[in-house]
Amino acid sequence: MTNIYSNLTEAFPQEMARSITKSGTSLVYIPVSEVINRLNKVLGVDKWSFTILRCERDAIDPEFVVAHVRIDWYQTDFACVSRDGFGGQKIKRNKQGGIVDLGDEFKGAISDALKKAAQTLGVGLYLARSEDAIEIEQVMEAEHAAASEPPNPAQPIWENFMSISKGLSKEQKEQLRASWSQWSKGQPAPNKDSVTVEQATFLVTEATRLSFSGATVIEAPAQ
Repeated sequence: MTNIYSNLTEAFPQEMARSITKSGTSLVYIPVSEVINRLNKVLGVDKWSFTILRCERDAIDPEFVVAHVRIDWYQTDFACVSRDGFGGQKIKRNKQGGIVDLGDEFKGAISDALKKAAQTLGVGLYLARSEDAIEIEQVMEAEHAAASEPPNPAQPIWENFMSISKGLSKEQKEQLRASWSQWSKGQPAPNKDSVTVEQATFLVTEATRLSFSGATVIEAPAQ
């Protein structure tokens, strides 16, 4: 994962960069063809795809075409990472006021949205000069840190408890809640992420006892 992220975020060669002026500000950008090439090389041609969720003239300002694109990265057969991007393009008109090429504006809006979605995966993120880029990076780092955390050792015990508790009657579940409240001294019930080994073990033991309608037996010491 670390190597993939490093390869995605690697700076593009300077000769690939292009510049454009918007509202008097010079911005540097990477052509969408290079962004697609980076995704193909790093993720794999058959490991990612993008879907155009929306592309239309803006309802508020029809002089703009807006697009919503989603990138899907298929890490495994069962795991998929999705990233959305929104882009826009101002419609160009000739001197007579006619639209030059509406299809080109739709293409531009989609390309812009695709690059924004790829940016959340790290592609060309270094070119961004806004607080949005910092927030994106923080989210990505948080996701990476969460993925690196070791699994909760109580998980298997908790799953066993959940399996047993499904067979309990309503009355038995009420008894289980009362037992938990007494044992934990009124603490709220845990969940799969917060439960400790000690808590999960108690719950399994108590749920098992209730499922057999048994009682806790304390053996008397031998005389």
